[in-house]
Amino acid sequence: MKVEKLSKAFGEKSVLKDLSFEAGVGITGISGPSGIGKTTLLRIIAGLETADGGSFLDAGKISYCFQEPRLLPWRSALENASLAERSPGLAKEILCVLGLSDDLSLKPSELSGGMQRRVALARALAASFDTLLLDEPFSGLDRQAAENAFDAVRKYAENKCVLLVSHDGEMLEKADRTVYIG
Repeated sequence: MKVEKLSKAFGEKSVLKDLSFEAGVGITGISGPSGIGKTTLLRIIAGLETADGGSFLDAGKISYCFQEPRLLPWRSALENASLAERSPGLAKEILCVLGLSDDLSLKPSELSGGMQRRVALARALAASFDTLLLDEPFSGLDRQAAENAFDAVRKYAENKCVLLVSHDGEMLEKADRTVYIG
């Protein structure tokens, strides 16, 4: 994926200004201060926002793990993670890797915030995609759960383009490359 001179403002507030970078196969960390436009960048790539200027090459089929879990409250953890799985049983496998094997039948209201985040990550990883967009997927997770989640991203998004927005320096160090916005 190639981003060239991407710009976006909300009223008088410019959040992205002439941002350019390339991201290939592997994990590209996206870092920068709060409010600088990291989430906006992902939303533009996903087609949820329109850039004011610049361009990016088509990212292909996208899977997106938002900052909030966005789970369907009437579905179980497994049902939420399976919504768009690319092969039968993959969502369950990923949930188990993420430490949720005993929680597959629980509804979101029965899960902690960190558990909900892992279900949302499993859903994004189980989907069919060319590019995976991850917006703070490890926030609210303890260090071990975050490490396991990062390893799951590495495994289930192998040979894909991953954009990982994070403020966690340790997770960004594990990325293949890091783009700093700001």
